[in-house]
This record gives sequence, structure tokens and C-alpha cells, in this order.
Amino acid sequence: MLELGLRPGIPMLNAMILNAVEAGDYQTALAMFETARIHGIRRDTITYSILLKGAVQNLDEALVERIMHMAEEDGALPRNNELVYSLVVTLLQIARLKDTDILTSANRYKDMLRLYSRYCNIVPLQELGIYFSMGRTIDKAKTLSDPSPKLLSVMIMSFIRLIGRSDLVQALYARYQTLLEQNHGLVAPTAETDHLANAFLFSLGRHRATLKTCPAIIKNMLKPSARTNVKVAQPTVRTWSIAARSYFFHGQRAAGEKIIEMMRGRGIPPNLVTWNTIISGYASLQDASGVVNAMKGMEAAGFESSSSTLKALARMKDRDQLLDALRRVAANNVEGLYQAPDSNDPMQIAIEAPSADGNGSIQNHAMTGDGQGTKSSGLMAFTQQGMNYRAPSNFVDASTRLDRFRQSLNEHRAAYCREDDADHGFLDHLQG
Repeated sequence: MLELGLRPGIPMLNAMILNAVEAGDYQTALAMFETARIHGIRRDTITYSILLKGAVQNLDEALVERIMHMAEEDGALPRNNELVYSLVVTLLQIARLKDTDILTSANRYKDMLRLYSRYCNIVPLQELGIYFSMGRTIDKAKTLSDPSPKLLSVMIMSFIRLIGRSDLVQALYARYQTLLEQNHGLVAPTAETDHLANAFLFSLGRHRATLKTCPAIIKNMLKPSARTNVKVAQPTVRTWSIAARSYFFHGQRAAGEKIIEMMRGRGIPPNLVTWNTIISGYASLQDASGVVNAMKGMEAAGFESSSSTLKALARMKDRDQLLDALRRVAANNVEGLYQAPDSNDPMQIAIEAPSADGNGSIQNHAMTGDGQGTKSSGLMAFTQQGMNYRAPSNFVDASTRLDRFRQSLNEHRAAYCREDDADHGFLDHLQG
């Protein structure tokens, strides 16, 4: 094109580089980028973001370093906060995709700190207690830009993800909440989305010792301090799903059910992730009836089984018990958990009932001395109030489903044997 005297505009250049990256031809993408630079064709943040996508595909931190230096040579850095964000996110995504031990993860976080501190104000990280000097001297005469809320958020999330020690994350949450209540100019705006709260929930909910902090996180979203002058994000379906997963993960059935009940009470219907969380929770408890009823509810809500559903089913150790439960439902249309929503209130499922204490407390449904949790009369009872469930037509075809399950469960059991990292979209928002 250039040989013909035609100079592509930036949209066309980005499209060509993206095509090369998506085809896995990263060398051609870099060659096009270099050719454009030689001919004085301007690049923008999107151009660099496309190249960084290739770095993720190749799981190559050295490529990130190379792109960073190219951006500096072009003058795109240090003042482009959006590009700094893209660089940091790329390092986090690479770290997430690579299997690393604790020491390697800590070193990856330090790499992110080095990159961040090259361009951005480190004071908020110091105040949060997540900045390590690493022996590097910061040029105090050099004015660095303040991080955007999403850049600061991803640095906090990186500490949570890569350092991850539950006691350190719990201490970080306490400092974060204090700065939020003090209306810290850089920290407070990060609470306007649910991303950080979800990251704290996911991390602290993985450990029994810090599980008690999870209700406080949700409470601080529902009823933020009157001293806080930013609009704190309310819990989303993702927030509730992560919280439910945490309780089910630790065998606290009643608390997990209560979370789902509270979510629906606030007009938030479960999505596919929520349903898979519920199915996974009952499968972990080896409750075949609970699994089948959750599957019925999922299909009644219009969702189809996904690979995550099959992975959740692989938690059932006694597959024959699960298949028998499926046969009974398909053959007998037994009384079950769900019926169609009330036409006058599409957000309210008829079988939801208040807990015995009626006060809506999560803690009151948490684990008792037997370690299994008190079985509540809430969302997940197998039968309730004599309500009948009419199975969808695609559920009744039992033979097809059972064959599919038999073929899939072994495959997904192997996947389950690896660390469960179903993080409910922990990094989904970073892709945008």
C-alpha cells in the first residue's frame, strides 16, 4: 500500500495489525507497526493495546517490555494513563494464565510495581501498604501522573491476586475501607464500581479464617459510611454469586442459600454464573437432589447447561446417585423446587420464603458446630409447600442428557482436579 503511495489512516492500520495478531502472526504485526513508524504514520493507544493482546497470546513479558520502550520512543509514555493501564493489565493477565508458585507470583507483582512506578504516583500504593521499594530510588523531582481509578484498582487487584495471603488481603481491605471513609481523592473513586469489592470477596472467601469478613464487605456496599462522598457501587449479580460460592465452598449450605435469597429479594435474578455456583455448591456437598433441583431452576430461568455446569457436576463423587436423581425427575416429574415466576412480579420466585429468624442475617445461617451449616427452609429445600414443577421439554429428554453427562463427567472431573479458579469474571472487565 505504501509502495503505491497510499498512506493508511490509523483505523486501517489498527485493523491490519489486529488481523495479524488474531491470526497468530505476531512478527508481521510488529513489522507493520515498525513500517508505520518509519513512514511517520501516527499510532494511538489502540495500536499499542492490540500489540499487547499479542503479548498475552504469547505469554511473553519481554514483549510487554519491548512495547513499553516503543511507546516511550514514540512519546506515548509517560503521560498516557490509559496505556499504562493496558500495560499493567497485560502483565496481570499473563501472570494469571501461567502456572506459577508463590515466589514467582510475588516477583510478577514486583514487575508490575516497577512498571507502574515508572509513570505514576506511588503515594496511594504506599498509603494502602502495597508498595515495596525494591531498592529503587524514586526521582522526587520528577512529576508523575496520578493513577486513574481503574489503574489504581488493577494494582490493588494485582496485589490480591499475586500476593494473596489471606491475612495481608484482610489488612489491605481494612486500610482500603479507612481511606474510603476518609474520602481519599484517589482511592475513594475506585469504590464506584463493584470490581474491587468482588476481588476482596473472592480472595477472602477462599479461606475459612477470613470468611467472616465477607458479610462486612457486602454490608459496606449496601450501607456505605455517611462520611463517604462517592457513590459506592451496590452489590451486583457477580458480587452475590461470589459470596454464595464462598459459603458453599466451605460447606455452609444455609449461608449460601441465604445469599441467594437476599440477592433475589433485592430484585437481582440469578444469571448463568449464579446457577452454576449453586449447582457446584450442592455437588460439593454431594447433594444429588439439590443439584438436580438447581438444574431445573436454571432451565426454568431460560439458561442452558454450559461447560462450567459440567465441571460443577464433576464434583459429585457418586455419579450414579446423580444420574438416578435425573432419571427420577425426568420420569416422574416429582415435586420440586421451582415454578414459574408470579406474573405480577417477575423478579420473585414463588418458593422463596423468609428464614426462620426472619431478620435476613447472613451470619445467622453460617456454620454450626457440625461444620455443615444449618439446613434452612429457604431457597434450596428439595420440596416446599407442595409446589409442583413442570419440567421443560428439553429437560424431559432424559436418555439424551444422561448419555451426554456420562461422556462429559470424566473429562470435566480431570479439569476439576486442578485448582478451582472459577473466579466469576474476576478479570472480565479488564478486557474492555
